[in-house]
Amino acid sequence: MTGADSQWPTTTLLGSLAERTRTVLLAAGAENRYDRNHFLLRQDEEGDLAHLIVDGAVKVFVETSSGGKSVFGIRMAGEMVGEMSALDPRSRRSASVQASTPVVVRSLRRSRFRQLMAEYPDLSLEVTRMISARLRWANRRRVDATIKDGRVKLSRLLVEVAAHYGEQVGDHWELRVPLTQHELGYVAGLANRTVEKALHDLEHEGVISKSYRRIRIVDMEKLRLIAGWGENPPPCVVR
Repeated sequence: MTGADSQWPTTTLLGSLAERTRTVLLAAGAENRYDRNHFLLRQDEEGDLAHLIVDGAVKVFVETSSGGKSVFGIRMAGEMVGEMSALDPRSRRSASVQASTPVVVRSLRRSRFRQLMAEYPDLSLEVTRMISARLRWANRRRVDATIKDGRVKLSRLLVEVAAHYGEQVGDHWELRVPLTQHELGYVAGLANRTVEKALHDLEHEGVISKSYRRIRIVDMEKLRLIAGWGENPPPCVVR
């Protein structure tokens, strides 16, 4: 059985692993349950724990010296957080991780995590791919920061979130990510009023529909066209 047969999307760490490796990883470490808003990790702290998200979602962000917040992204069930510090004992936490929903995690110490990576080559490979994908995500956000049109910038983010965390239901896409309007702005690098206007425009055009903390993409083809990814979207936004 391959990762495609698991309950986790193939875009996640757990969903990409062979069944045997996934079973071993899920049995490793200690199970912990946290309420919404609990901090799993805090920026600049030392730590040797990596958390495998079994259920729920967390947000990853950096707090700036001015007191602001820059959200890197959302991590869903099947993904891992804290792996960088777990792999490198010389590094501190580069970001904070806070539960967006109640979460269930498996917490692995550095020694156990590194042991498993040595024993299971597919785990080592998929962790490397996961880190690489996150670097590409960060690079795309930097490129998108040069875009002046907030509607285009937000559309790019929504298309990419749908590719990684969305579920196609009939002719529309459900985003299984509990993002507030403020959080969308943090990730996209947009002011709240710009996000509000962009969402209003997209909804008025029949591209999306929205409710509390939920966005549904009604017309993915048109959203990709607005994002500038209509005819030849990069692999990162196609599923």
